[in-house]
Amino acid sequence: MSEQLHPKEIGIIGNGGQANEAESYLKSDETTVLFRALNKEYRDESDPSQIDIMNPVDYQKITPVVAAIGAPALRKKMVESWPGEKFVTIIADTSFIDRSTKVGEGSIIAPRAVITTDVEIGKHSIVNVASSISHNCRLGDYSTISPGAHIGGNVDIGDGAFIGIGVIISNNLKIASGVVVGAGAVVIEDLAQENGVYVGVPAKLVGQNESWLSEV
Repeated sequence: MSEQLHPKEIGIIGNGGQANEAESYLKSDETTVLFRALNKEYRDESDPSQIDIMNPVDYQKITPVVAAIGAPALRKKMVESWPGEKFVTIIADTSFIDRSTKVGEGSIIAPRAVITTDVEIGKHSIVNVASSISHNCRLGDYSTISPGAHIGGNVDIGDGAFIGIGVIISNNLKIASGVVVGAGAVVIEDLAQENGVYVGVPAKLVGQNESWLSEV
């Protein structure tokens, strides 16, 4: 497991509900959020804690940040826009992560998430509230696991995939890059279409995105 960082000061990329949740996972007596970084057009200039993601000052550039944005494509875009190089991983105290698991930098593990043995979580991924990931799974970079989703053992999930609320994924399956699995779906076979949209019980292909999900 990657070591959880406890810097005294961090920044958050994003300013929506996911960002509010990520900040709530921190111990306020240990870590202070110095700023929220977002696109200039969305800034509230009356709020000094909101900064233009393209123009941080020097001390902000060296502050560790985490991207708390639900949509994989937008999260990736914002991370790539940030001129700093330090990223922090947030792991909620009430989550369980086995020591054998590796968590990529810039990821967020929410309360009551359970991640068992020999799992690999890619960079800048989000494992949301009360979800579970069983043994020997691999999550690609910028993946999103929504609240209450449950993933069986030996599942390989590609970069930028979005697994919806309450989804169940059976053992020994592969999920292609950019796949979106709709809320409540049950996955019992490989989802091989990159950027495909799958829904239902069992999950079936119902649509095709041009790229990763950009809005939740």
